[in-house]
Amino acid sequence: MSDESDLDATAPKRRRATKADAVTPAVATPKGKSRQSHGRNSKVYVPVILKLFQDRWRPGAATVVFSLDDVRTAVEAIRDVSDNPDAISSRNPADVVYRMRSRTVLPKEILDKGFHVLRAVGRGRYQFEKASSGIIDTPVNELTPAIDQTPMPVRRLLPETMAEMDEQALLSVVGYCSLLDHFTGMKVYRLRSHVRKSVPGVGQAELDAIDVGIAAGEDEIPVVFPIEAKAVSDELNRAQIFNMIQYAAHYFPDLKVRPLALKVDYQSAVHLIEFNVATRPGDLRIVRSASYAINTSEAQLAMIRATNVPKQ
Repeated sequence: MSDESDLDATAPKRRRATKADAVTPAVATPKGKSRQSHGRNSKVYVPVILKLFQDRWRPGAATVVFSLDDVRTAVEAIRDVSDNPDAISSRNPADVVYRMRSRTVLPKEILDKGFHVLRAVGRGRYQFEKASSGIIDTPVNELTPAIDQTPMPVRRLLPETMAEMDEQALLSVVGYCSLLDHFTGMKVYRLRSHVRKSVPGVGQAELDAIDVGIAAGEDEIPVVFPIEAKAVSDELNRAQIFNMIQYAAHYFPDLKVRPLALKVDYQSAVHLIEFNVATRPGDLRIVRSASYAINTSEAQLAMIRATNVPKQ
């Protein structure tokens, strides 16, 4: 495990796993099912978000604020100059913001000015913010081995490898294996799962889980652990981490908060990351991190294969 002072100075001890290291073949997208691209080359989302930014950015600004009405105005402006205006709609303006802040990289013209964060700052209000990046890279650590202690009635119904699991399955296995206890040095209990609540100054915050921890020998005042979990193909988003911190600060104002993230990689390594309690997304820092290899036994693997649950 590492602390904040040596994360940047320590040479990586293990190469970061990429898609080429996947332990199972990638699942092909079913033919005939239309999937709209949300990449940086999108002909719908990118022009709209770029129009919003360019109309409101001023030299020296640290933030650029806009509303859903501004999104609708930008959509109509793009429609007016488009060769195919019917392909551009303002029926769901919030979707433009959601896709650009959660599913893709902001346009280069915005990133070049230092704005890497796009987030909600209230009901129907959003802003671009300066930050070093919008995505937080997963630190590289030596793997700590852990025995898969997931009860067989549960484990046999989950995918064979950690890399195949979604966020909630990942949280379940990590909980059964007591990785959060090991990482935090506390006894950790689940409080709630999949939380979605409105937070003043943020809008709606979403958390994959909220846990509480108790330190042995102390006064048993719980420590709050808001948790963001990410499956193999999803990245840690700076704005999402910040929003869950704001949620914990609002709903648990008198308790200590320790923000955590779980991330599984293509080699099925599980990475646990703790962040500082930042007052804005650009100030988020990794305080400590650790990586685990959860070793599933041959008996467990045999039962999983025999149960043969279809991929979900």
